[in-house]
Parts: sequence; structure tokens; C-alpha cells
Amino acid sequence: MTLRKWSFLFYTTLLMGALGAVITGAFIGMESLGGGFGNFGMGIFGRLIMGLMFSIISQMGFFAYLMLNYLALSVLRRKSLWLGIQVLLILFVFVDLVVLRHDLFAKEEPILGYVWLPFSLLVYAVVVAYFKVKATNASAWIPTVFFMFVVTVLEWLPALKENNPKAMIMMIVPLLLCNTWQIMQLHRVLQKNESLAK
Repeated sequence: MTLRKWSFLFYTTLLMGALGAVITGAFIGMESLGGGFGNFGMGIFGRLIMGLMFSIISQMGFFAYLMLNYLALSVLRRKSLWLGIQVLLILFVFVDLVVLRHDLFAKEEPILGYVWLPFSLLVYAVVVAYFKVKATNASAWIPTVFFMFVVTVLEWLPALKENNPKAMIMMIVPLLLCNTWQIMQLHRVLQKNESLAK
């Protein structure tokens, strides 16, 4: 990846994270934005900083996945094997997200109440993968779902451990925006580079 392409992804992803955090904060934290212009300004500034921080976490996860994908394909030498491993990891993370959260936070409540969160995230990942496949090819299905589900869950762990709904929403929205933006921009950036090379 050239410096120009990295800069484009870096700064636009920063913008996505900042916008996501400011907009989400405006909806779920309206009470903290009252009390005068100074309070309002500090509230917006705090959310902006949070969004930038979440964007950096998202970008670290994205480039970590790109490196993992490259290494896995180099070591395993069979794309089908790596795709199968990713499917198993998606299932493993889904089950863990249900069972571990239930065991940690609600041992007495029905476990079915803890299925909706990973299920919603998985549905979102599948929707993003659908658009990624339409923009590229069918081989993008599993890697996109894996990135949007497994990597997002790993990035979201600090908020998941707190089990605070507002904190979870405040973190997941910028992460999803940033991750979606990066995965949907990757092929476009690479296509630009290929066209310049011709």
C-alpha cells in the first residue's frame, strides 16, 4: 500500500469515527450537552476525541486482519482451508459472545436474551458482505463477514466488558462505520492503483 493510499484511508476513516461518535453521542447523551455553550462545546469535543480514538482502534484491527490474511494464505497455501478456519472462528466468536456474556452478567436470566446482540452484528456483517460481493466478487463473502464480525467484536471488547448499554452503543457505532468504510474502500483504492500502473 502506497503512502497516498494509506493517507486516504487513514484520514477518511478518522473522519468517519469522529462523525459517528459525535452523532451517536448527540442521541444517547443529550443530558450531558446542556448547561450552556461551554458545556456543549466540551461535550462535543470529548465525543470527537472518543471517535478519533475508536477510529485508530478500527484501523489497527483492519491492518492486523490484512496482515493475518496475508500470513495465513502464505503459510496454509490453500485458500479454501483459510476460508474454512474463518467460518469456524465466526461460529466460535458468536457462541462465545452469547455464552460468556450470559455467564458473566446474567447467570439467572434465559440465555436467549443474549443471542440478539451477536445475531444483529452478524446480520450487519452479512449485509456489508453482500455489498462487497456486488462490488467485487463472490470470494469476498467470508473474509468480509469475518472482518466485520470477528474483528469488530475484538475491537469492541473494552465496552463489552463494562456491559454498559450506552458505552457499548457509543463504541460500536463508530467502529462499524470505520470498519465498513475501510472494507468497502479497499478494492476501490487498489483499483485506482492498478489503473495507474497500466
